[in-house]
Amino acid sequence: MNLLDLSASCLASAIVAADQITALAGTTPSSGGAIGENDVKENKKNARLKIDGSFVTDADMAAQQIIVDALHKVSSGIRIVGEENDEEMRSRVITGHEKRLAIIFQLARQELIMRHDRENQHESIRDYEDGNSFDLPLAQRQNFDDESTVFDDQEQSDETKKFEVDTDRISVFIDPLDATNSYAKGDHEPVSILVSIVMDKAPCFGVICKPFGYPGQTSVLNTGCMAVYGGTFLGGVYIAGGRAIAHLAEDLPDDIDQNRRKLPRAVISKSRSQGIVQNFVTQLGERGIIHPEPLLVSGAGEKSLRIITGFQNEGLWFYPKGGTSLWDVAASDALLRAMGGRLTDKFGNDMDYSKSRKEAENRDGVVACYDKQLHADCIRIFLEGSWEDN
Repeated sequence: MNLLDLSASCLASAIVAADQITALAGTTPSSGGAIGENDVKENKKNARLKIDGSFVTDADMAAQQIIVDALHKVSSGIRIVGEENDEEMRSRVITGHEKRLAIIFQLARQELIMRHDRENQHESIRDYEDGNSFDLPLAQRQNFDDESTVFDDQEQSDETKKFEVDTDRISVFIDPLDATNSYAKGDHEPVSILVSIVMDKAPCFGVICKPFGYPGQTSVLNTGCMAVYGGTFLGGVYIAGGRAIAHLAEDLPDDIDQNRRKLPRAVISKSRSQGIVQNFVTQLGERGIIHPEPLLVSGAGEKSLRIITGFQNEGLWFYPKGGTSLWDVAASDALLRAMGGRLTDKFGNDMDYSKSRKEAENRDGVVACYDKQLHADCIRIFLEGSWEDN
């Protein structure tokens, strides 16, 4: 199979899956708070409980089906580990998006080729990064409905043969709608789509797509969504249709508060503002390792995006307990590896991506940092300490 085509398919299908998520965004729960049985019945998203007690919506299923079908067009035998149950997805048929997906796939493929050629960096990308007026294939001002944007596969076949790999080396992890509970309640800010390619047990390409966009950031084509992609396969992390990403703490204005400039901030869930998570980040703050005030952020994908982009100098996601799964972290793992960060369990061990869907829970938690040294400090201090979860 072709790793370039698979990467382009991951990116393009996430963008198209975002259409389903935004289209199905409907009413909020009648209670205005936590979702209850009556809300599940009345909610237009058809939110319902799964066996494990978590919620799922029609949008979760539709998004995963679009992504899985797109990946199978690249390789029918590829190993796919998705959050949603395969049997339930097989009962659904999602149509009407095929032409749109084909065009966006070609645009994504072209942009990835341009990104990959780092030694002979494409002149157009150099112009873009120098501030000149060039539109990348997935840039907001492009018109993806124009069929002339579709490239000839045959013309590019010789150029892309170098990306051929054995299918049995590859797995793809999919979280089609992260922060489902927030989505079902009408809170769209933390919602994301996570897709990652794992090759030889190591994530090499990841996508974090924000269906409802991200304030102040480039939208993909005219879709309204924003996507970040990259990994060791590309040697960097990028906004789709936009610029390369370094952790943005490096780009803070000179007159910004020095504590914010020097100290990264932890991102934690509001529900974890007490107990072991809060106790640990408080101690890191007291030691001057991170900013003393963590940011309260929902969703694994949103936390990951925050520490990758560092829009508010976010740098650490610390959660040393079960509750996340491999599909929650594989994309951020791929992106962090490409930008000098690290993601492991609480003991400093890499995630085991050979596990089956039923074994995918990260029982030993997640420690993710934009910087390897910060990660090493966190693991060392955690292992040296004695922590109570009160």
